[in-house]
Amino acid sequence: MSSGKHISWWGTPVHGTDAQGKDVPTSFGGGTNTGHTLLADGHVNPDTFMQSGDHDHFAPGNGVHDNVKSNGAYSGEGA
Repeated sequence: MSSGKHISWWGTPVHGTDAQGKDVPTSFGGGTNTGHTLLADGHVNPDTFMQSGDHDHFAPGNGVHDNVKSNGAYSGEGA
């Protein structure tokens, strides 16, 4: 029997660069967030990045975000 609880989390944001060399902070989801990715443009503070308006949310096509929730925070490929 299921407890009805959904366990989800976000990994610590990591910084990388895109093909043009621009900074791109990223966080990958785990638990019920597996397959979800948070992205933004620029080198930002990890605490600021994790606030919902400071990243775009890319999801696998199910759930409340249904593929992409854009806050205008990421302008790179796939946005």
